[in-house]
Amino acid sequence: MMTTQQSIELLNELVKSSKENEWIEFKLNFHSEEEIGQRISALSNGARINNQRYGYLVFGIENETHIIKGTTFSARKHKKGNEELESWLATRLNPRIDFSIHEFNYDDNRHITMFVIPAAKIQPVEFLHTSYIRVGSITRKLGDFPEKQAKIWKKDTIPFEKEIAKNTGARHQ
Repeated sequence: MMTTQQSIELLNELVKSSKENEWIEFKLNFHSEEEIGQRISALSNGARINNQRYGYLVFGIENETHIIKGTTFSARKHKKGNEELESWLATRLNPRIDFSIHEFNYDDNRHITMFVIPAAKIQPVEFLHTSYIRVGSITRKLGDFPEKQAKIWKKDTIPFEKEIAKNTGARHQ
């Protein structure tokens, strides 16, 4: 788990990018649970294609300007029906990926909710039986882009036995 300071440093790095891309998306506020699920799929798959370890979905950032404005959305407190959002999302992803939610106060006036999403490993990540990808700043169905889908399947993978089981001292890169 990242400390608040590590989360702030990561956020400061992410907003420096010139625009959203296949593995970073900024939102000011919450729209729908399904949208978050689709974005997790797209960002995981996009991170894989772009050789990133993680994708990021950050609430509290103005999309076009990357100004850190803060959000009222708290993923940890949000429920879909009677189910916690994190659980609802996790059970609708295939394969299941170990995304994490980091909520922190950037300062006294700005709250941030950040999803840190591991890159897809050996197959595209689906949400509700559909894989997604980001094309520029637009989320689309991965099936509409066979060349991108092929890149995910063809990537060399690190054998499970060679992966780091848990590294508690490392920052998300």
